[in-house]
Amino acid sequence: MHARFEPLPAPARSKEAHDTAQALRERPGEWAHIETLGNLNRATNLAYRIRTGRHAAFRSVGTFDATARLGDDGTASVYACYVGTNNNPQQ
Repeated sequence: MHARFEPLPAPARSKEAHDTAQALRERPGEWAHIETLGNLNRATNLAYRIRTGRHAAFRSVGTFDATARLGDDGTASVYACYVGTNNNPQQ
C-alpha cells in the first residue's frame, strides 16, 4: 500500500446513456430495448434507476418509464420509454 497525493479525476459520465435517453426523447411513447444484463436483479435495478431519475441521463423524475424482462437464456432485458415532461420539476 502507498499514498500518492493527486487531484481526483473528474466523474465519468456515460455518453452512451445520454445518447440513449436522447433517442428515447425523439420518439416519445415508443418502447425500446436499451440493455441486456446478466440477471433480472441487475436489470430491475437499472429500470428502477431510470424511472426514478436516479440515473443522471434519465432525469427528471417521471419523464421515463422502464421495465425489465427475463429472457429464456437467463439474461434480462431492460426496456424504456420517454413518457413526456414532468409537470412537477421539484421532484
